[in-house]
Amino acid sequence: MKTFLLFLFVGVAAVYSQVPERCYAPRRFEARVERFEPTRQYFLNGFMSYDASNMRFRIKEEVDEKLEKEFYDVLYLHNTMPGKEYRLNLKTKQCETRMLNYPFRPFEVPENATSFGEFTIGTKGQPGYGVDVQAWGGRTPEGGEFMSVYTLDGCVPVNDHYYSNETGRSITQFYDVTLGISDPNIFIPPRECME
Repeated sequence: MKTFLLFLFVGVAAVYSQVPERCYAPRRFEARVERFEPTRQYFLNGFMSYDASNMRFRIKEEVDEKLEKEFYDVLYLHNTMPGKEYRLNLKTKQCETRMLNYPFRPFEVPENATSFGEFTIGTKGQPGYGVDVQAWGGRTPEGGEFMSVYTLDGCVPVNDHYYSNETGRSITQFYDVTLGISDPNIFIPPRECME
């Protein structure tokens, strides 16, 4: 009987020790991104500089909306009240400034997130041919729904699916992520936006 109880205790401990713990994503990084918003039939390719600590990010993007092609440099500053968006058309050099009517949503695993498990992108059969990731999902405090994938090592974002009534659905893919910000002036609005 004692042996049975010992095995039962060890089994229960093993199960509970495998409860996934949320990871902590990098607070500052740069990455190539692809973003798709199906409702608007909007797709972009771009380079993102992201700073969660100061609630700001910038995307130098290439936009393709139904055969018309424009390039934009967009700076989102959520660290001001109200938040501001600076949208510079790189073709015409015209800048549009808008107030942001939605809160900053960091690329991180929120406290109330639910783990959807761990898996490998690529293959486990050969060393270096795959990357282990973890999937998380749930609702944001503002009522949006998300499902995100992060690397198991480092908690680096791989993709993010998000939906809210205010912003609609968006799918963001992250590539070539580097930690930190290479240019500290990247979060200064473009000169054309200050005239």
